[in-house]
Amino acid sequence: MDHLKRWLTAVIVLPFLLLVLFKGGHTGFVLLILVISALGQWEFLGLFQPETHGAQRFKAIVLGTMLLVSFCTAQRAPTLCNPSAPLFIMILVLFTLLLFYLLSYGHVADLGRDLMVNTLGLIYVPLLLGHFIWLRYLPQGEIWVLWLLAVMFAGDTAAFYTGQLIGGKKLYPEVSPGKTWAGAVGGVAASLLVGVPLGLQLLPKMVPLGLAWLSIILAVVGLLGDLFESMIKRQAHVKDAGQLLPGHGGMLDRLDSLLFAAPAVVYARLFILG
Repeated sequence: MDHLKRWLTAVIVLPFLLLVLFKGGHTGFVLLILVISALGQWEFLGLFQPETHGAQRFKAIVLGTMLLVSFCTAQRAPTLCNPSAPLFIMILVLFTLLLFYLLSYGHVADLGRDLMVNTLGLIYVPLLLGHFIWLRYLPQGEIWVLWLLAVMFAGDTAAFYTGQLIGGKKLYPEVSPGKTWAGAVGGVAASLLVGVPLGLQLLPKMVPLGLAWLSIILAVVGLLGDLFESMIKRQAHVKDAGQLLPGHGGMLDRLDSLLFAAPAVVYARLFILG
């Protein structure tokens, strides 16, 4: 039943995602990322602050939205790849967060924990997710986003089913008891098998070797992102970050590998691929 829910959710969500990516323009794509970020940030804060009422989480999400929108202003600069706006806004957002806790001192039961959780929440979700906006603004941005999603989804799916089918030695049982070395290898192989031929069709300027290396890097980086989210959930003593996506868990459970992969593609394009 869980497998059926997993595939039904994908069948419903993926067409909508592709519609926004190719027909929604920059504005539609940014709005989608804003919604995804808000949901992910809400789940993240809920893992460590379940007793916190909605108003306080909403303030953190507003700061995260400011950070995400800064990626739009940066990419409208003449150089197209100017990252100064997100960095400046990040400093402003962190200053605002610190000021909020300074003024709230004496009214927050566990100030140190709350401050660290909110700071990590801003860096982990909006800052990393904002690289999807950056990638979308680069030349052939929508094609690169599509290619990235295909590579990561193929790797995640193959890792899941290969690990269940073959089993074997655990990859990192202290963090994620269900992940195996066989699943990790299956995920890398699937990312490679999808990334190279699809890239040759969608990105004619890329060469097979470059696509192969980038696919492998993304598979490994995505696995690290998956393990990082598993570590967070283990600390919070939960199996899933939420129940928003049947068969997948919460929004964070679907974003985990993508949050690490999007910056990798952006910086590979800027500093390696040109």
